[in-house]
Amino acid sequence: MHAGHPACLRDEWVGTTCRTAVGDVIERPMVWSRRNGPWRRVPILFVGAAPGNAGGRGRGELGAHGTRIPFGGDVAGANLDALLGSIGLDRNQVFLTASYNALPAAGGGEPTADELREPVGDFESSLHLLRATVIAAGAPLLVALGNVGMRSIATAVRLADDERIVTQNALLKRGATRNVVFDVALLEPDAVFRRTWARAWSTPLPQVLWTTHPSAQNMSPFARTETLFHTRMLETRAALQKAAGSVLGIEPPQERPEPAQDGIYALPEWRERVAPHHERLDKLWREKGV
Repeated sequence: MHAGHPACLRDEWVGTTCRTAVGDVIERPMVWSRRNGPWRRVPILFVGAAPGNAGGRGRGELGAHGTRIPFGGDVAGANLDALLGSIGLDRNQVFLTASYNALPAAGGGEPTADELREPVGDFESSLHLLRATVIAAGAPLLVALGNVGMRSIATAVRLADDERIVTQNALLKRGATRNVVFDVALLEPDAVFRRTWARAWSTPLPQVLWTTHPSAQNMSPFARTETLFHTRMLETRAALQKAAGSVLGIEPPQERPEPAQDGIYALPEWRERVAPHHERLDKLWREKGV
């Protein structure tokens, strides 16, 4: 996906923003590197919509666009960290990706269908990149963060048979339900995907959990406990804990652990930009018992 970005190809952590072979800065860089997670099999692959910029519309220093760290420095990122902590995991143990791995041309929000179909690096489209990521990560549990992530997963595993983007209505007709774990077989993955997964991992196909996206529009530590912004967080946490237990055998900790200090958490962008913001929001969640 970083084809044409020689500096990125030499640095798995992508310490500087994407540049062309002649050194020109890429206006909307790819958010895809070791900052997304480890280069090994992971227990959970999270799939969001697209990198954001915490309202900066391409000019801000926060969000995945500003930090090159998925869910880095905005409310959605702090919410995701709280959800990860609720099952005793952190960013060094899972992989975070998106349906579209660059800031949408609109400056934020969800990617368009045309953007999802655009070539990315050596991949035919972002959906083909997502398909390859699902295989490479080998996660027994795929967590779709929101409708775009869920529709993209459903499309990616069927690309050899049908490249049309799966609609939400089609998902519901197949029996996919939010906050309930189901087998990826429900999405009717194509035979090529099934064979490739079997050759790579020799394990059953992954399970899928479709959750509400953790954006500030859906859940917020600033909200009162009687509001939907709070109850959605509790519902998502409960669904993730149940999925982690049934699929991975993970028991939720009595208290959320503090963030690690190594790996992703040792990056300067994390320490200087992301951590102060997330710590403030994390404190608010803990005060509400989350």
